Amino acid sequence: MRALIVTIFVFVSAFLTAPTALSANARVAIIIDDIGNNRSDLNAALLPGNVTFAVLPFTPHARSFALRAHHQGKQIMLHAPMQAVRGNRLGPGALTTEMSSAEIKLELQRALDDVPYVVGVNNHMGSYFTQVESSMRAVLETLQYKQLYFIDSRTSEFSVAEQLAEELQVATNHRHVFLDNDVELTYLQQQWQQLIDQALATGEAIGIGHPYPETLAFLKQEIPKLEAQGITLVFASELAKPSKKPLSRRLLEASE
Repeated sequence: MRALIVTIFVFVSAFLTAPTALSANARVAIIIDDIGNNRSDLNAALLPGNVTFAVLPFTPHARSFALRAHHQGKQIMLHAPMQAVRGNRLGPGALTTEMSSAEIKLELQRALDDVPYVVGVNNHMGSYFTQVESSMRAVLETLQYKQLYFIDSRTSEFSVAEQLAEELQVATNHRHVFLDNDVELTYLQQQWQQLIDQALATGEAIGIGHPYPETLAFLKQEIPKLEAQGITLVFASELAKPSKKPLSRRLLEASE
């Protein structure tokens, strides 16, 4: 009898302490960045499932892509160009740390107005900009007012974006895996497996890719296999977590 009780206790303990990801579907969000410069980007909207697209403002095909993707049931983000450490060319709509808070907010609002159906924002480059608190605060205050979420592309390990987003109660998360820094098949497979492993281990993962033909062909094959692996493909908004911290008195007064 004692042996039976011990066996039952061990079984129940193991069940109660099992990782959440094993007891419920893990969730993955896939964001396709850098949309808008090329007409061929329109093909990305044909990807199956709940794929999220980050569109560059003021680019030749930004508006037409956003309209097409939205009507195909996809989710649209603004891919906001932000200053990089190496001074990379940013293109139209760029946000830099030399701009005042008012200038950042005005330029960001212009970019948001340029891309229809935007429900969130992530950073294009931004390895320097996302480290500067005053600059990121201007961005996130705008998103707080507009009730948009922010996904940190994590182009810098020193980014303050998520911390500030929590303070300002902007729903947020960050990129876990870059899928296609190389478009060789073996590399794509390696990064895809890393994304899946992350999701199964923690319950969620966000992967970022680009509208390269190799990436799109790979995702077209792999996305339909996720369900059989116990993973649900969701829009990025579903993994953007709202802050649990109460809004500070200073921020409440500023919003009145």
